[in-house]
Amino acid sequence: MIVGIVGTGLIGGSMALDLKQRGFANKIIGADNNPEHLRIAKSIGIIQEESNLAGIAEKCDLIIVATPVDVAPGILLNLLDRVKDDTIILDVGSTKEHICKAVEEHSRRKQFVACHPIAGTENTGPEAAHNKLFDNKVNIICNAAESDENAVKKAEELFSALKMDTVHMEAREHDRHIAFVSHLSHITSFALGLTVLKIEKDEKSIFNLAGSGFASTVRLAKSSPDMWAPILGQNARHVSAALDAYIEQLLLFKETVDEGLVTETYDMISTANQISRILDGIELKNRQKPFVKPASKDDKIEITPISDWLPGLQRPLVISGPCSAETEAQVMETCQQLAATGKVDVLRAGIWKPRTRPNNFEGIGTIGLEWLKKAKEATGMKTAVEVANKQHVEEALKYGVDILWIGARTTVNPFSVQEIADALQGIDIPVLVKNPINADLELWIGAIERLSGAGITKLGAIHRGFAKYGETKYRNAPQWQLPIELKRRMPELPMICDPSHICGNRELLAEISQQALDLNYTGLMLESHINPDKAWSDAKQQVTPERLAEMIDGLVLRNGYSDKVITDDTLQELRNQVDQFDSELLTILSQRMQVVENIGQYKKDNRLTILQASRWNDVLDKSFKQGEKLGLSRDFIEKYLKAVHQESINHQSAVMNEPKV
Repeated sequence: MIVGIVGTGLIGGSMALDLKQRGFANKIIGADNNPEHLRIAKSIGIIQEESNLAGIAEKCDLIIVATPVDVAPGILLNLLDRVKDDTIILDVGSTKEHICKAVEEHSRRKQFVACHPIAGTENTGPEAAHNKLFDNKVNIICNAAESDENAVKKAEELFSALKMDTVHMEAREHDRHIAFVSHLSHITSFALGLTVLKIEKDEKSIFNLAGSGFASTVRLAKSSPDMWAPILGQNARHVSAALDAYIEQLLLFKETVDEGLVTETYDMISTANQISRILDGIELKNRQKPFVKPASKDDKIEITPISDWLPGLQRPLVISGPCSAETEAQVMETCQQLAATGKVDVLRAGIWKPRTRPNNFEGIGTIGLEWLKKAKEATGMKTAVEVANKQHVEEALKYGVDILWIGARTTVNPFSVQEIADALQGIDIPVLVKNPINADLELWIGAIERLSGAGITKLGAIHRGFAKYGETKYRNAPQWQLPIELKRRMPELPMICDPSHICGNRELLAEISQQALDLNYTGLMLESHINPDKAWSDAKQQVTPERLAEMIDGLVLRNGYSDKVITDDTLQELRNQVDQFDSELLTILSQRMQVVENIGQYKKDNRLTILQASRWNDVLDKSFKQGEKLGLSRDFIEKYLKAVHQESINHQSAVMNEPKV
């Protein structure tokens, strides 16, 4: 189904996001009298195509009018004149009687359904739109008898897709009730805001005394006058009645205060406390989540293509910036130099740094987000930071961070990941998940599943290597087979390699970066600093922006073979994976033979024979059983073990026959 949205702000934009994500709409076409709103809506994926009213009427199967209520009637009449006979039109404004009267004489009246999804925030514009705004809320359909039965049914299906409960009501009744429960609360907030602003002219210190009660009461005063002035005008009769009742209560309070009637004041407050029954019911309803069957291994996680949330991306994606934000000058200069290279797509900086031991530098904190925001404004580039808890998420969103990532130490803790997922409910910001410290693929997948369960579809993984035992040339062993297996299970998941943390030194960065690209990784996360050797954290693994650009230029993007055998990216990727496994097998076999030589030395020192027949039979029997479970044939296992056994004998013989010095 092709859905048209007229008005791409908070309500229309949020509806578009969920209808597309949840499969109700195949495509969203948007129209808006503000060209900038259309540009933003398209750039952030709210709509897939922009048009005008004529185009919307011609192309769409269902149209949603989500504009201020004063212009909605004219738009509806325009659309009803143009649409096909089977097109359905809805409006979602918060006054219904006026709009129903405006279209009641139109020949296509039955194609229109008057709706009011009761949800929203004080924010406006397409940037305010987000997923799950309507989940577990109530939608009202008014004067359904005047609409075609199939049109009403389709409207109910739409709001069901938005996870809303629908009730039916007459338009006049709706407007009277909504005047008390919505319109009056906004007027109260506007009036309080005006009162305080007037006092503030004489008493600057009043804001030093303002607490959370004031903030929550006056929050609605930030609502758009473009939206609310027409609403109050259209519903003037019912709003006026609500104000009369409200003013009566205010005057009663004033009288008891003026006359010092403490008992009467107490009684009024005590009676007002009964509103808690309603508030508790609303809170309980908002907290209740429908039962969702736990995902099985066969369930497919919805993943938005990276091209949708990073339009115009030229592979490979490169995310770069300092390991830690240290000073404003350091962040700004590093980011500006990175932007100047033309090789970096996203700027990063560590704001909070989880350290293995206390008393080390643990990040500059929230002030660093202000520096990163300035870098974003100066360069026009997107930004990314690591978050480890709810507070980090809220602070990052407050400062306009574009991409979040979850670090290895956080991924290992399902409670922490769930806290982050809960904080992101309804906000489909891109989130990248680093592999856990230890080689646990299920923990990695579990973190991705938790974020998916919170409605995040812009997901990606970061491979930063795994904790090692013993000395190797890497800070964190790559263990390529694990990200390869993750990619096999989730083919659509973007995979980013973090060579900086795999290597722990700048000398190996190019090698690991090339290896990742050979395995068809989506991109790289590399740490860069204007003066790496003076960095406050992880100095050895950072490079200057200039060196980073040189390294990126030296990488080879492989799309296939250069000889006569033509292969597509999929086959090449599979072959690269096989090559990688073979390389790792040879490395493991070499390490095995080193242990074998130690065994040979032990046997030599203790005058034991090389061949221990009972041991060899036990190995064969155990390996046959294990191989069968792993899908390997008995014939292959026998040939493989015989070859390995013979090589082991050769190594032990060389040790045992080595002449004494």
